[in-house]
Parts: sequence; structure tokens; C-alpha cells
Amino acid sequence: MKQVIRVFSAVAFLATGVAKITAEPTLRLHFAGIETLTKREDAKTLKAIWNQKETRELRTDVLGKLAKHLAKISGGNSSQLKYILSDLGLGETILKVTTEDNGQDFYLMSRMSNTRGKEWIKQLKQVAKSAGATLQEQQQAGTTGWRVDFKEGPSLGFGYVNDWMLVGIGQSTFKELKQLAQKIYKEGRPLPADNENDLTIQVQASALPNAIKNQLPSSANSIRITSKLKKDNFFTKAVVDFNKELTNKIDNWEIPTRTITEPLVSFTAARGIGLSTAQEVLEPLQLKPNNNQFFAWSQGRTKFQSFFAVKVNDPETEIANLAKRISDFKKTGNDGENYIGNLVHDQKKPSVTWGNVPLFAPYLTKGNSDDKGYIVGGVFPPDPIKKPIPNELLSEFINKDNLVYYNWEITGQRLAKWNLLIQFAAILSDQREQLVNKTKGISFITSLYSKLGNTITDATLNSNKLTITRKSHLGLSALEIALATRWLDNPQFPKLTLEWPKSTEAPKAKSKSKKKKPSAKK
Repeated sequence: MKQVIRVFSAVAFLATGVAKITAEPTLRLHFAGIETLTKREDAKTLKAIWNQKETRELRTDVLGKLAKHLAKISGGNSSQLKYILSDLGLGETILKVTTEDNGQDFYLMSRMSNTRGKEWIKQLKQVAKSAGATLQEQQQAGTTGWRVDFKEGPSLGFGYVNDWMLVGIGQSTFKELKQLAQKIYKEGRPLPADNENDLTIQVQASALPNAIKNQLPSSANSIRITSKLKKDNFFTKAVVDFNKELTNKIDNWEIPTRTITEPLVSFTAARGIGLSTAQEVLEPLQLKPNNNQFFAWSQGRTKFQSFFAVKVNDPETEIANLAKRISDFKKTGNDGENYIGNLVHDQKKPSVTWGNVPLFAPYLTKGNSDDKGYIVGGVFPPDPIKKPIPNELLSEFINKDNLVYYNWEITGQRLAKWNLLIQFAAILSDQREQLVNKTKGISFITSLYSKLGNTITDATLNSNKLTITRKSHLGLSALEIALATRWLDNPQFPKLTLEWPKSTEAPKAKSKSKKKKPSAKK
């Protein structure tokens, strides 16, 4: 289970069409629609965020990039596509992706007004004409539909039936589109209503993009996510089924309660296979917890206070070995030669500090003497207050059977920290092109700081089934919001990458001052 907690939210972004489909059945999605949700009395936070200027501007920017991407593929006009794409997700939406012998098939069913349905028909017909495709008119269920055969790529089918816009992409979609049109004509809906959930996603693990699929065990089979908005929070559940039973060594919790201190704004505990959620920290540092557990937390005095702790056999030796590895990493000709700052190894404390880094002071040292065997790392000194982690927080998870992961956070405050830490990674590695400060996404993230409260996530493993539950204002954690926004914000969107492209602007040539000619002597 490598980073499976993050997969929990990442699956939701497959609806943009960035997934590479590799198996059947692949993806089924049902969403109640943002307009439906924001009309509810218990959707105060969601409504405030959806209606704010920063959200509108980011959405407009994302739709523009998606329209350009689709126009490039189809040969259509991006402004036409952007105009109709703005309807996606507003009303009830059903998405289905399958794989047949003759290729991949994509089905979109979106509830919208007659006016918007007519506009979709108009613009899609224009896209077909612009691409020089063959446009065929067909009658079905008392309405008119169209089939478009492009010279290259999959065929397109579309039509509007009784408040539902139907779109199909692929060679095998037309038969099913006709069946869906008949069902809507007779029953008013393409599929039965889901009164239990506002969001349902069912996806085969093999259909995920490689960036997500590689974070799952090879035995992962399917993922089912459901979410319901009530009392101003999304109550979300994800179930990951595996083809075989997973071995999960679960030792009793050994929490370094003297090292983890208040004032806390987040706390994470992982053990057993849940430890894989920490591999992005443990692997680069080559740390292996001897009790198969990992802890992380952040404090609220500054935005830079984020820490982790693991138990090792010999803290002094581990710190000394880390100092040597970092020193070798930064040697000229090695991968880290361009990383700024310098290494300081204090054998007496003992500690390793990465110095001369703006704003931050990354370090690794021994934990509190009462927490024997623990080492602690961070990017900024901890708060001088030595009030230990409250028992009320520990009682939330410590006695839960088969628990492999627990996370609590004040999401708005934690989001501010992640926004800075992502920038810190760019500063440390001297990748200035990755520094992003003035974008629609950054403005959106900043606007959420004061709006998002507690998010609680836990995961339990039983045999071949991993169950993840969450309570949150937006359904996502702070890290997931930060990463998702960086992806949406990226000029390369919908390419599934977090790496910002390098500037294509050529450096300005230095102006050469003209030498004055010597005046003639009289």
C-alpha cells in the first residue's frame, strides 16, 4: 500500500479525462452537482467557497486550459469548447468509461437546461465541421442525435433528451447512447437515482494513471469512493479491495508523547502497511523505524513548524550516517550539488542541520530523553512550550482495532504550511522555475486559510480490504488540496504533473554602451 491514502482523493480527478484506460470495467462516477449541493442549508462552507471570486477565477483558468487541450486533439475551436465545458459538474453528472475490443469508450450524461443543451449541440456540431468530420443525423426516442466520424481518432456521438445532455466518445458508444436515450424518454433518467450519496466513484486500479497506480500494491483490484454532504461536512468512505490478503504487522502504539508537544494544528500516526504513507520522507533519508511506526505533526506558532519522529536502534549512529549521506549527496558532480545551504553535524547533541537556507532551518536530532530511541526531524525549531500531546486526541484512535493510519488537522492552517513547504522544496533544490507565487491557484489556496476547519481521516485493514473514512469541509486534506491545486494551476494541465515548465523566454541581452569617438584635436 504505497501512498494509498493519497489515492483516496486523487481518483476524483479522473473525470477530466486524463486517465489512461487499461482495463474493463474502468470508471463509473456519479455526482449530484455543485448547484444541487450549494442550495442546501447545511452547505455553508461549500457555498461560500464556490461563490467567491478566487474559485471562479481558478475555474475559468482551468476550463480554458482544458478547452485548449481538447481543441488540439479534435481540431476544434478552444473558445467554443470552453463555453460549453463551463456546464460540467454544475448539474447532476454521470460518467462512465469502458474498454471494448475495438478501443476505449467514454460516456458523459449531464443534467442541464434546454437552453444549455441546445448550445452544446450547436457547439459540438461546429467542432465537427471545423475538423472536417462527417456529421450524421439520427433519430432516437423522439429526439435527434448526431454521429461524428473524424478522419483520425475516435468517433463522437451526442444528443439532448429531456433535460439530459448525452455525449459518447469511442467506436462502440452509439448503441449504448441509443439505449440511454430510450431510458430517459421512458423513465426520465439514464440510471436510477442515488439517494444515499452525493458522490460515488468506482474505478479499477488497473485503469488509473501510472502516477497514481504506482502508489498502490500490485494486488490492488478496485476502489470505491462514496461521499455525502451533511451538517456542513463531507462524510467520505473509500474501500480498496485487493486480490489477496495483505500481511499487516500491527505492533502496539509507541507514541513519543514527550517529543510531540502543543500547540498542535495537525497530527499523523501510521503503522503496519500504513507506514507506506511516509515513504516520501523515510526513503530519501534511508530511515527504517524499528517498531514499524511513523508520527508527524505541526505546530501553530509559525507556518514553518512541521515535524516527524521515528524510533531507531541507535539514534547517534543514524544521525551520523545521515550526515555522511547528505555530505556525499552535495559533493560536486553528485545529484545535490546545486542544492543551496551547507551541512552542520553536531556530534554532541547529536544533530544534523542544513544551514544557510532562507526562512527554514531543516534538522534531525534526538527526541525527548523520555522517548528513548526516537529521532525527530523538522524544517523549523519547535515551540518552546513543552505541553505534551493531549489525551483527548490520543483517545480518538489509540484503541481502534486494525487501525493503520490516523490524521487530524486544522485544514486551513495546515494548508498554509503545505503551500510554504512546497515552495521550500524549490528553494532548497535551487529550482527557481518551480517557485509559484502569483497564480490563480495560489490566490485560491490563500482564500481557504480562514474557511477550513478540522479534517479527520483514518484507515483500517481487514484481510484484503482497506477502508478509509474522512470527515472534512471539502472532502480533501490540506496536502491533497495543495497538490490538486498545483496540478490544476500548472500551464501544462491536464498533463498529470506537478513540475512547472521552465520558462521559454530567452534572457535579455545586455545592452552594449557605445564608445564615444575621440574628439579631433584642434
